[in-house]
Amino acid sequence: MWWAAVHNVWLVIQREYVERVRSKTFLLFTLLMPALLAGSIMIPAKLAEIHADAAKHIIIVADDVALAAAVKQELEAPPKATPQPQPSNSADSDQDSETFVVDTIATPSQASRETLRKQVSTGAIDGFLWLSNSDLASHKATYSAREVVDFEANASVRSAVRTGLVKQFLAQKGLTGAQVQALLAPVELNTVHISKGNEGASGKVVFFTAFLMVMLLYVNVLIYGISVMRSIIEEKNSRIMEVLLSSVSAKELLAGKIVGVGAVGLTQIFIWLLIGSVLSAPGILAAKSYFSDVHVPVSAIAWFGVFFLLGYLLYSTMYAALGAMVNTDQEAQQMQWPALLPILISIVLANLVLQHPDSPLSAWLSLVPFFAPILMFIRVVLEPPPIWQLALCLGLMVATIYGLLALSSRIYRIGILMYGKRPTLPELRRWLRYAG
Repeated sequence: MWWAAVHNVWLVIQREYVERVRSKTFLLFTLLMPALLAGSIMIPAKLAEIHADAAKHIIIVADDVALAAAVKQELEAPPKATPQPQPSNSADSDQDSETFVVDTIATPSQASRETLRKQVSTGAIDGFLWLSNSDLASHKATYSAREVVDFEANASVRSAVRTGLVKQFLAQKGLTGAQVQALLAPVELNTVHISKGNEGASGKVVFFTAFLMVMLLYVNVLIYGISVMRSIIEEKNSRIMEVLLSSVSAKELLAGKIVGVGAVGLTQIFIWLLIGSVLSAPGILAAKSYFSDVHVPVSAIAWFGVFFLLGYLLYSTMYAALGAMVNTDQEAQQMQWPALLPILISIVLANLVLQHPDSPLSAWLSLVPFFAPILMFIRVVLEPPPIWQLALCLGLMVATIYGLLALSSRIYRIGILMYGKRPTLPELRRWLRYAG
């Protein structure tokens, strides 16, 4: 009876969940992952602060004294204020930006260049900027420094030269300093999606929610899908399955493993989110003005959960089938590509759907069950598709999950009792025929 099958699946879920949650590996991984992530963010930030404390000493060499002065002013100026209100601790942000101490020389010559090169080599200065008239005539400038891969410093110097040239040109046309500053002031552009005459989610929300969906699904498939596969391989090699199959069917056992391991994954994610929320709460409150224009629709959060769960079940079932076919972890690594390939293709196609969410091609691609967890979710956030498309998409995903579960259970039923070499495609067809 169906309730007996549900009871058996529930017993397997309990066994998988309790056994994994109580393991030392779960506890260590659950606690170490937030620590590693926090360290990967905080340590580079601290190193950047230490690096930013020392101002770079550079020398500008230019025939045009006014241009050299304009570039020097740009380099030594404090960071420009953004149009949005800054957090209460914004005074500390200046310390995180690249700072310069600038001197100027008005006699570009080969001798002065050689002298400056020696000073850079000995560490007397950090670099020099060469702005001779001959170079500027061909729209060139040369920045020589010890740290040529310091992209932040390179970008600052490039921006200062460009701004200095523009300011000098505008000043020659009769504009005052205040007019030049007003003309060059940055303009903040907010992107808001218009859907059916109404304003929808902002561009930032669409991008970051889609990116979060891709990363969560990809990471969970890698971690927990592989965990399902390895669990089957371990129990297959230990021959515990032969005992378990005397009490439950292959489909019940497979379904219980997938849901049980998935519940462990959701528990781990919930703990990580809780720890992350506590640790990041002060920073979020301090920078709340920056995110004042970010509005995440409630429907997007709900659909995120739906597609995430369906995507996990879909790919975990594929991994379970792979685990039943192979005998070792080495064989499993070689067989992972059928499960990973659809996710990688979805990531490639995501850019097309982001740009043209209502195109016929995007609609058809988002209906493919293996692409739907990412592509249909992007469409839901950007341009909500017709109800019939959503219903068809969910129906196809559920049907595909059930079909894969039935197919996997057939492979599972024979594969767990088969030892030795990895089966070939003809052998798999025979397995499916015998298990039918």
